[in-house]
Amino acid sequence: MATTATLTKDVIDLFNQKVELLEKQVATLEQENTALKTQNSNLKAKLYDLEQELTRLKPKDDLDTQALQFLQILARQSGLRIEQIAGYLRVSKVRAEYHRDKLKGAGLIGYHGGVVVIGAEEYELRSKGREYLAAHGHI
Repeated sequence: MATTATLTKDVIDLFNQKVELLEKQVATLEQENTALKTQNSNLKAKLYDLEQELTRLKPKDDLDTQALQFLQILARQSGLRIEQIAGYLRVSKVRAEYHRDKLKGAGLIGYHGGVVVIGAEEYELRSKGREYLAAHGHI
């Protein structure tokens, strides 16, 4: 019976040692988990900062769809009159003139050629207009 008691005590001691080792492993893993959570939090904050900076540095696409199409039409074919552009855009002449005025005021388009006949002006894309289209991925 003494050998059974000794054997049982040895088994209990082994289980106790195993429990101690497991407790140490759990403590180590908890420390690693805490460190990884902190690192993850720091990386998320850095990612957020970089996304904000990217948004700030990215050029703003502030033209509406029709104005952008106006520029793209002139990028494909220079020397168009406002009536032609209105036809391509499928908008009224007045709406096309509105976009022309905005784009011309921004220096994105201008008159095509040297002599301008009032009412028959032809327009072309200026270098600033090409820059705009390129910067926003439209050409």
